[in-house]
Amino acid sequence: AQQRLPQIQIERELKLQISAVCAELDVDGLRGDIVTNRAAKALAALEARTEVTISDIQRVIGLCLRHRLRKDPLETVDSGYKVSKVFAEVFHLDLEAVS
Repeated sequence: AQQRLPQIQIERELKLQISAVCAELDVDGLRGDIVTNRAAKALAALEARTEVTISDIQRVIGLCLRHRLRKDPLETVDSGYKVSKVFAEVFHLDLEAVS
């Protein structure tokens, strides 16, 4: 997987959608975008593919962003659910399929 990693491609549109999710969630800084892109590429490399898919992003985005959300003490919604909900909206997916 390490040798394949430099050859893994991620479409510009997917990068923009990842950025849109981060913006919608009000994630601090650019690290959320960077980590999500890298994690999705690593997953694709691990599974011996050359291109990142929406499924790859879906599998890693919660792990990458959940702890980066600004904490609101009055918020009752689980941050993992919040990430899934915004991901589904930005990627035009059914929330049931994402959860």
